[in-house]
Amino acid sequence: MSDKPLQGFRGQRGEAPLIEEILEIRRNFYALLYRLYVEAPPRELADDLVNERFHFQELRSLDINAELSEGFRLLNKFMEKSKGREVDALHEELVREYTRLFIGPFKLPVQPYEAWWVSGHLLGEPLVKVKAFYRKAGIAKSSEYKEPEDHIGFELKFMHYLCEEELSADTQERLKECLTLQREFLDEHILKWMPAYCDALYAYERTDFYKGIAKLTKGFILLEDTVISDLVESAR
Repeated sequence: MSDKPLQGFRGQRGEAPLIEEILEIRRNFYALLYRLYVEAPPRELADDLVNERFHFQELRSLDINAELSEGFRLLNKFMEKSKGREVDALHEELVREYTRLFIGPFKLPVQPYEAWWVSGHLLGEPLVKVKAFYRKAGIAKSSEYKEPEDHIGFELKFMHYLCEEELSADTQERLKECLTLQREFLDEHILKWMPAYCDALYAYERTDFYKGIAKLTKGFILLEDTVISDLVESAR
């Protein structure tokens, strides 16, 4: 693993952070994002919001963009409004909104699948291409996960998996291989649909919580477009 500083970014004290530090920040943020899309918000999240413990200090050490800044603002606004509320009541509210957005039983208001945004309908060739990419990376979906592989949560989880692989890489070649896969997946899949999905979710959504999540997701993906290229260059 390289211990070179990554130029173009600032650390907590103003210096350029190390590659490993950036990899850890990215891994942790992907972990947060994919869980928000693949599972209903846990009670612990509602408790953190009520008690003002829902923060992103680690990511703030990077040069964030306007989308991320707006996401932080909306979530802080939601947390401020939630202060002092009954935790169980807020938890039920968040779960109800998650169910409406991602479970149903009616048609989902904003489809969270790549195929829908690429081809205008579910499943089909876009899903086949996503599956083929996962096979190239040597992974397959667990039978416990019921959504198709082009679900936003699964695609973010795939990027998280590659971040984990990067952090455990014992050679520069393996590190570069994982970063190259992320660069390709971002170009061939995520960037082709996820920013538009986030815009649609933001426009549709009524609560500051999921509006904020939509902005955070889009902002992080746009930041990744720069960060991954810099990481690939630094890993040489």
